[in-house]
Amino acid sequence: MYDSIIPTADTIPVHWLWFQVLLIITFFIHMILMNFLLGGSLLTVWDILTGKLETRASGSIPTLVALTVNFGIPPLLFIQVLYGHLFYSSSVMLAVPWILVIPILILAYYGAYLFVRKSGSAPLFSKVALVFTSLSLLFVAFMLVNNNTLAIRPERWGIYLNNPGGWNLNLGEPTLLPRYLHFVVAALGIGALGRAIAYRYSKMDAGEKEGQIRRNLKLFGWITIIQLAVGTWFFLTMPETVWRTFMGGSLGATALMVAGWLLALLILHSTFTGRFAPAMILGGLEVLVMVIVRDLARSAYLKEIFHPSQLENVNQQSPLYVFLLVFVVGLFALYYMIRLMFNAKTSRS
Repeated sequence: MYDSIIPTADTIPVHWLWFQVLLIITFFIHMILMNFLLGGSLLTVWDILTGKLETRASGSIPTLVALTVNFGIPPLLFIQVLYGHLFYSSSVMLAVPWILVIPILILAYYGAYLFVRKSGSAPLFSKVALVFTSLSLLFVAFMLVNNNTLAIRPERWGIYLNNPGGWNLNLGEPTLLPRYLHFVVAALGIGALGRAIAYRYSKMDAGEKEGQIRRNLKLFGWITIIQLAVGTWFFLTMPETVWRTFMGGSLGATALMVAGWLLALLILHSTFTGRFAPAMILGGLEVLVMVIVRDLARSAYLKEIFHPSQLENVNQQSPLYVFLLVFVVGLFALYYMIRLMFNAKTSRS
């Protein structure tokens, strides 16, 4: 049905499952960092508006921008390996706002840097810079949702014929708004958890520290309640063939969906009872489950169109070995740099 408009897929050097597993792992890391960044910056803006700004939980925003962008590259590359003929097509259709993501990310990073550097000498300018950074991150998130939804709906690619200028936002997609809100609300929840983690390992008065941890854990709990409602809305806007996959159509997909709901309930219990360690572990597990569910939903959308198992494997192992080596070395290097950063902050406090 879509053969005439879907480009031919490229070959891959090894079995597609290698790239699928690496996609899930790297995207999980990226999502944790992205949630800390987007959610943390939005919550900091809220603190500014309510006059409750506390710099201990917001001083790492520039570092998070750098880490999030760098860890966003591997999953983006793996998406292009597995679904490149779909992803590149959707990227061309919204070429102008999509390419704007790069300069806006650069400006967002600069705004985060100014927020920290000017907080003492020019507090108003510093706050305006953070608001700009937060709005920029929301724009980037909206473009990502647009591109990802358009890539899995080739039946909507006809919009390009009406407007070949590269401004084809996927605004007619029923899941666009709930999916975007699901994305942002999740970031707020994990962002609150990230702030609790930051306070847990900060050097401050024990009573004040405990109060801030409990405050952010409860915030995580209340946002999780909102997320349950938004997630249900998002789920119901999916095509029937997709949501039925998670309602008994596939045993594995259904089990993961049930696990996600159970984890959400356990998160509510741990956050409202002030249990930091369980909340942190459950929050991480929830993100991992949702990453896998997201991938299964993409497969359900493309069930009659394409699956990575259809890609031709040319059996060239050496590029994979080189990548894995560089990836592991890179992880150790990042760990070492982050450790140095925290040690420097501790020595100054």
